[in-house]
Amino acid sequence: MSVSMMEPGGAGSGKRHGPGSQDFDLNLAPIIDCFVVLIAFVLASAAFLSIGILDAGIAAAGAASTSNSTPPPINIVVELKKSHQMEVKVTGKMNRTIPIAATKDAWNYEALTQQLAGLKSSFPAVSAATLQADDAVEYREVVQSMEVVRKTLPAVLLGGF
Repeated sequence: MSVSMMEPGGAGSGKRHGPGSQDFDLNLAPIIDCFVVLIAFVLASAAFLSIGILDAGIAAAGAASTSNSTPPPINIVVELKKSHQMEVKVTGKMNRTIPIAATKDAWNYEALTQQLAGLKSSFPAVSAATLQADDAVEYREVVQSMEVVRKTLPAVLLGGF
């Protein structure tokens, strides 16, 4: 790309005037090369990023924060398996895994609700659960499971992604 700067008197004639003219080339190729390399680097490094836990809870409008500094006595993780089976993993004061079998190729949400209600009655300070799903589980099934868990425990976190 060639850019020429003309003296004020010669703007209408279109001719360059000897020693006062400024003619230079603007080479953009190295700048474009740098941006191509930077974009490739950013895209390649973004592939290695992963989210450990995503807070999927929705706060009610105008609700006051009820956070306290003491951690809950147990942590609850609900895992969705590809064959419509679920596992409720409890860690903390109580360590155990509760399997929930599928019912006729469907999720057994009633049994899940009963297990979560039993844990909530034993440990009233627990108000959150983490939901994890296998790669084969569809998104709508994850959302349905979130809604079922949210009926018993208001805070649902998405984990394992």
